[in-house]
Amino acid sequence: MRILCLNGNTTESITTRVADEMRRTLDPSVEVIDGTPELGPPVIYTRVDLVAATHAIVDKAMNVTDVDGIMLAVSFDSGRDALREALDLPVIGMTEASVAMARMNGSRIGYVSLGKSIEPLYWENLHHCHLKEDLAAWETIEAPSAYSSDSYTEADNTVIEACQAVMARGAEVVVLLGAVMAGVAHRIQPVCEVPVIDGGAAGAVLTQAAIRMRPTKN
Repeated sequence: MRILCLNGNTTESITTRVADEMRRTLDPSVEVIDGTPELGPPVIYTRVDLVAATHAIVDKAMNVTDVDGIMLAVSFDSGRDALREALDLPVIGMTEASVAMARMNGSRIGYVSLGKSIEPLYWENLHHCHLKEDLAAWETIEAPSAYSSDSYTEADNTVIEACQAVMARGAEVVVLLGAVMAGVAHRIQPVCEVPVIDGGAAGAVLTQAAIRMRPTKN
Protein backbone atom coordinates (compact mmCIF):
# COMPACT_ATOMS: atom_id res chain seq x y z
CA MET A 1 0.00 0.00 0.00
CA ARG A 2 1.29 3.46 -0.95
CA ILE A 3 -0.17 6.65 0.56
CA LEU A 4 0.72 10.14 -0.65
CA CYS A 5 1.08 12.62 2.22
CA LEU A 6 0.25 15.80 0.30
CA ASN A 7 1.01 19.10 1.97
CA GLY A 8 -0.83 22.29 1.03
CA ASN A 9 2.10 24.66 1.40
CA THR A 10 5.71 24.74 0.24
CA THR A 11 7.29 24.16 3.65
CA GLU A 12 8.91 20.74 3.33
CA SER A 13 9.54 20.41 7.07
CA ILE A 14 5.78 20.37 7.66
CA THR A 15 5.33 17.66 5.04
CA THR A 16 8.05 15.64 6.75
CA ARG A 17 6.48 16.13 10.18
CA VAL A 18 3.11 14.80 9.05
CA ALA A 19 4.60 11.99 6.98
CA ASP A 20 6.78 10.88 9.90
CA GLU A 21 3.75 10.71 12.19
CA MET A 22 1.94 8.66 9.57
CA ARG A 23 4.89 6.26 9.42
CA ARG A 24 4.97 6.04 13.22
CA THR A 25 1.25 5.22 13.26
CA LEU A 26 0.99 2.78 10.35
CA ASP A 27 2.41 -0.67 9.83
CA PRO A 28 5.88 -0.62 8.22
CA SER A 29 4.43 -2.38 5.19
CA VAL A 30 2.61 0.85 4.27
CA GLU A 31 4.77 3.21 2.23
CA VAL A 32 4.20 6.91 2.93
CA ILE A 33 5.35 9.26 0.17
CA ASP A 34 6.10 12.91 0.95
CA GLY A 35 4.42 15.39 -1.39
CA THR A 36 5.17 19.11 -1.27
CA PRO A 37 3.93 21.51 -3.97
CA GLU A 38 6.50 23.58 -5.82
CA LEU A 39 4.27 26.66 -5.87
CA GLY A 40 1.96 28.20 -3.31
CA PRO A 41 2.21 29.84 0.12
CA PRO A 42 4.87 28.74 2.64
CA VAL A 43 2.11 28.79 5.28
CA ILE A 44 -1.64 29.35 4.91
CA TYR A 45 -2.73 32.48 6.76
CA THR A 46 -5.44 34.02 4.56
CA ARG A 47 -8.21 33.06 2.15
CA VAL A 48 -5.93 34.12 -0.72
CA ASP A 49 -3.33 31.67 0.60
CA LEU A 50 -6.05 29.05 0.81
CA VAL A 51 -7.02 29.49 -2.83
CA ALA A 52 -3.38 29.31 -3.95
CA ALA A 53 -2.78 26.22 -1.83
CA THR A 54 -5.86 24.49 -3.20
CA HIS A 55 -4.66 25.07 -6.76
CA ALA A 56 -1.20 23.76 -5.88
CA ILE A 57 -2.62 20.64 -4.22
CA VAL A 58 -4.90 19.77 -7.12
CA ASP A 59 -2.11 20.33 -9.63
CA LYS A 60 0.29 18.15 -7.63
CA ALA A 61 -2.22 15.35 -7.06
CA MET A 62 -3.31 15.19 -10.69
CA ASN A 63 0.28 14.47 -11.71
CA VAL A 64 0.95 11.71 -9.18
CA THR A 65 0.75 8.08 -10.22
CA ASP A 66 1.08 4.71 -8.53
CA VAL A 67 -0.47 5.58 -5.16
CA ASP A 68 -3.44 3.91 -3.49
CA GLY A 69 -4.72 6.94 -1.61
CA ILE A 70 -3.99 10.53 -0.64
CA MET A 71 -3.91 12.06 2.82
CA LEU A 72 -4.11 15.86 2.70
CA ALA A 73 -1.51 17.17 5.15
CA VAL A 74 -3.09 20.61 5.32
CA SER A 75 -5.07 22.19 8.12
CA PHE A 76 -8.07 23.08 5.97
CA ASP A 77 -8.36 19.88 3.92
CA SER A 78 -7.77 22.05 0.84
CA GLY A 79 -8.72 20.48 -2.48
CA ARG A 80 -10.46 17.52 -0.88
CA ASP A 81 -13.76 17.72 -2.73
CA ALA A 82 -12.18 18.53 -6.09
CA LEU A 83 -9.81 15.57 -5.86
CA ARG A 84 -12.59 13.21 -4.79
CA GLU A 85 -14.47 14.26 -7.89
CA ALA A 86 -11.46 13.86 -10.18
CA LEU A 87 -9.66 10.79 -8.83
CA ASP A 88 -10.68 7.16 -8.47
CA LEU A 89 -8.94 6.67 -5.13
CA PRO A 90 -9.57 7.67 -1.52
CA VAL A 91 -8.73 11.27 -0.57
CA ILE A 92 -8.83 12.01 3.16
CA GLY A 93 -8.41 15.39 4.83
CA MET A 94 -6.43 15.33 8.05
CA THR A 95 -8.86 17.66 9.83
CA GLU A 96 -12.02 15.81 8.85
CA ALA A 97 -10.25 12.60 9.92
CA SER A 98 -9.50 14.12 13.32
CA VAL A 99 -13.15 15.07 13.85
CA ALA A 100 -14.34 11.63 12.77
CA MET A 101 -11.89 9.92 15.12
CA ALA A 102 -12.84 12.24 17.97
CA ARG A 103 -16.49 11.31 17.59
CA MET A 104 -15.53 7.68 18.09
CA ASN A 105 -13.94 8.62 21.43
CA GLY A 106 -16.35 11.05 23.05
CA SER A 107 -19.54 13.02 22.68
CA ARG A 108 -18.12 16.43 23.63
CA ILE A 109 -15.11 17.66 21.65
CA GLY A 110 -12.56 20.30 22.56
CA TYR A 111 -10.43 21.91 19.85
CA VAL A 112 -6.97 23.43 20.13
CA SER A 113 -5.57 25.48 17.26
CA LEU A 114 -2.64 27.79 16.54
CA GLY A 115 -3.21 31.42 15.58
CA LYS A 116 -6.31 33.51 16.26
CA SER A 117 -6.20 35.06 12.78
CA ILE A 118 -6.86 31.74 11.03
CA GLU A 119 -9.55 30.48 13.42
CA PRO A 120 -12.33 31.62 11.01
CA LEU A 121 -10.82 29.43 8.29
CA TYR A 122 -11.11 26.40 10.58
CA TRP A 123 -14.75 27.19 11.30
CA GLU A 124 -15.48 27.47 7.58
CA ASN A 125 -13.73 24.17 6.88
CA LEU A 126 -15.50 22.38 9.71
CA HIS A 127 -18.95 23.73 8.85
CA HIS A 128 -19.82 20.57 6.91
CA CYS A 129 -18.94 18.53 10.02
CA HIS A 130 -21.76 20.21 12.01
CA LEU A 131 -19.17 21.40 14.48
CA LYS A 132 -21.50 23.06 16.97
CA GLU A 133 -23.45 19.88 17.66
CA ASP A 134 -20.74 18.40 19.89
CA LEU A 135 -18.42 21.35 20.52
CA ALA A 136 -17.42 21.61 24.18
CA ALA A 137 -14.76 24.32 23.93
CA TRP A 138 -12.15 25.86 21.66
CA GLU A 139 -8.75 27.22 22.67
CA THR A 140 -6.46 29.11 20.32
CA ILE A 141 -2.84 29.51 21.28
CA GLU A 142 -0.45 32.12 19.93
CA ALA A 143 2.93 30.53 19.27
CA PRO A 144 4.45 31.87 16.02
CA SER A 145 7.56 29.71 16.40
CA ALA A 146 5.76 26.59 17.60
CA TYR A 147 7.48 23.44 16.52
CA SER A 148 10.01 25.29 14.41
CA SER A 149 12.81 23.10 15.76
CA ASP A 150 13.36 19.65 17.18
CA SER A 151 12.93 20.94 20.73
CA TYR A 152 9.23 20.62 21.41
CA THR A 153 9.06 20.92 25.20
CA GLU A 154 7.90 24.55 25.49
CA ALA A 155 5.36 24.27 22.67
CA ASP A 156 4.05 20.96 24.02
CA ASN A 157 3.54 22.53 27.45
CA THR A 158 1.50 25.33 25.87
CA VAL A 159 -0.68 22.77 24.11
CA ILE A 160 -1.10 20.79 27.34
CA GLU A 161 -2.38 23.94 29.07
CA ALA A 162 -4.88 24.49 26.26
CA CYS A 163 -6.01 20.87 26.48
CA GLN A 164 -6.54 21.23 30.22
CA ALA A 165 -8.62 24.36 29.58
CA VAL A 166 -11.01 22.63 27.17
CA MET A 167 -11.20 19.58 29.43
CA ALA A 168 -12.20 21.86 32.30
CA ARG A 169 -15.09 23.04 30.14
CA GLY A 170 -16.37 19.54 29.52
CA ALA A 171 -14.35 18.12 26.62
CA GLU A 172 -14.31 14.33 26.59
CA VAL A 173 -11.80 14.24 23.72
CA VAL A 174 -9.43 16.86 22.32
CA VAL A 175 -8.59 17.54 18.67
CA LEU A 176 -5.33 19.34 17.84
CA LEU A 177 -5.87 21.27 14.62
CA GLY A 178 -3.12 22.00 12.13
CA ALA A 179 -0.51 20.11 10.16
CA VAL A 180 2.19 21.54 12.39
CA MET A 181 0.55 19.71 15.32
CA ALA A 182 1.26 16.29 13.81
CA GLY A 183 3.02 14.12 16.34
CA VAL A 184 2.00 16.20 19.35
CA ALA A 185 -0.89 13.99 20.49
CA HIS A 186 1.16 10.89 21.21
CA ARG A 187 3.75 12.95 23.13
CA ILE A 188 1.29 14.70 25.43
CA GLN A 189 -1.26 11.88 25.81
CA PRO A 190 0.40 10.47 28.97
CA VAL A 191 -0.38 13.69 30.88
CA CYS A 192 -3.90 14.23 29.50
CA GLU A 193 -6.91 12.56 31.07
CA VAL A 194 -8.93 12.27 27.85
CA PRO A 195 -8.00 11.07 24.34
CA VAL A 196 -5.98 13.59 22.32
CA ILE A 197 -6.06 13.36 18.53
CA ASP A 198 -4.00 15.02 15.82
CA GLY A 199 -4.44 14.83 12.08
CA GLY A 200 -1.20 13.02 11.33
CA ALA A 201 -2.25 9.88 13.14
CA ALA A 202 -6.01 10.12 12.51
CA GLY A 203 -5.52 10.85 8.81
CA ALA A 204 -3.12 7.95 8.44
CA VAL A 205 -5.48 5.43 10.03
CA LEU A 206 -8.57 6.54 8.12
CA THR A 207 -6.75 6.74 4.78
CA GLN A 208 -5.52 3.19 5.21
CA ALA A 209 -9.02 2.05 6.14
CA ALA A 210 -10.53 3.80 3.11
CA ILE A 211 -8.01 2.13 0.81
CA ARG A 212 -8.79 -1.30 2.26
CA MET A 213 -12.48 -0.71 1.59
CA ARG A 214 -11.56 -0.06 -2.07
CA PRO A 215 -14.32 2.40 -2.91
CA THR A 216 -14.79 2.77 -6.64
CA LYS A 217 -16.81 5.11 -8.81
CA ASN A 218 -19.71 3.87 -10.86
